[in-house]
Amino acid sequence: MESPDTFEIINLDNGSITAKIVVTIGNTLISLRNDQEEKFYFPYTLGTYKSNTKLAGNPFMHPWANRLEGDYIYIQNRKHAFPEELKSLLYRDGNGLPLHGLLLKSNKWVTIEKTNTSHTAAFDFKEADLLAIFPYRHTIQIRHTLTENGIYIETTLFNQDNKPMPVSFGFHPYFLINPARRADYQLTIPAEDVIEVNEVMIPSGKVLPKSERWDFSGDKVLLKGAAFDDGFQRLKRNERDKVVFALNELQVEMDGNYPFSQIYAPENRDKPYVCIEPMTAATNALNTNICRMIKPGEKFAACFSIFV
Repeated sequence: MESPDTFEIINLDNGSITAKIVVTIGNTLISLRNDQEEKFYFPYTLGTYKSNTKLAGNPFMHPWANRLEGDYIYIQNRKHAFPEELKSLLYRDGNGLPLHGLLLKSNKWVTIEKTNTSHTAAFDFKEADLLAIFPYRHTIQIRHTLTENGIYIETTLFNQDNKPMPVSFGFHPYFLINPARRADYQLTIPAEDVIEVNEVMIPSGKVLPKSERWDFSGDKVLLKGAAFDDGFQRLKRNERDKVVFALNELQVEMDGNYPFSQIYAPENRDKPYVCIEPMTAATNALNTNICRMIKPGEKFAACFSIFV
């Protein structure tokens, strides 16, 4: 039986928008409400969510977003295999591949700043077990700030190692939909290309125009008869260098440091959600030498907003 003080819960409120963050379960944003209307899928008690392998809310995927092709990464073109005794730390997909990084439900986040409308938490990536898998000492800060019509999320990495560090993080927001009305939902995907994947969902190295896979009208597509678990690149940016995805009236606006996005929209009544995932690198980027690198002592920040 969980008690109210089992987890550190942060509530933000600006009068029209409210948000709830569970710091000690991955610093996860689990609720975003506009005039009491919930936007996130989170059907669990906190105790159940902490102990199961399900994902909901807005999990932070780090040090890799989406999948890796195996239990290893490449460092300076040399294969770094994950220690056998630490593979229990890995979250895995249906094919057994490492999925979504190491921090999904970590209790090691620490609040460093809090107001009624903003919250900043930090994670010190220094534990020996974590460094044995991703050998780059660094710190992370995530700041959630309510805006007039949504929430702004800024993530900053500080490279504290003595070697350049690859950046491959992302977020996985689960936006709640009514499955009985799925045909009424419209996605806006402002991207030129969809990334082709193989039979285990790892990029093949090829891309194709999205119109070859779905019935788009411009950048818009109805969910009626359409399902997604796909990565997109060559995102279309507006005059402010932002890219704006949308699910009906809900918008996800990403800055230039999120050049990829994964869309997950299963055609399944038991999965009443659509995910629009900001990603700093493509799936399996740690193994294909295409990550952005930050030098020792440097920092890197990426921002996105959810407008409701």
